[in-house]
Amino acid sequence: MSIVYSAEADAILSTGVWLGPDHRNWALTKEQALDAIGLLCDAKYIVLGGDVLNGPDKNFSHTYDNWYFEPSSPSAPNDLSSSALKASSYIGDYPVKDAYFALVPSSA
Repeated sequence: MSIVYSAEADAILSTGVWLGPDHRNWALTKEQALDAIGLLCDAKYIVLGGDVLNGPDKNFSHTYDNWYFEPSSPSAPNDLSSSALKASSYIGDYPVKDAYFALVPSSA
């Protein structure tokens, strides 16, 4: 498998289920996604957004729910924490318990 985001970001996200080659991302449970957001933030990755997926019983199909974070231009020091807060809040508040999440990180 080739690198999707970076070796470091891929290692963090790879705790989830690989969705490739068509979707070149990982499906993470709520707990895995929240842990990954913290690790990505510690590694200085902005979470640009993500998609919500149905579980493996529905072949990780898209629910078409998602969120995004648009970093400041030029980037601001609080973009990193703001993106993590937005992603964590969205995932933490998502009402479906068995949903999976695909995160999109970018280096800060």
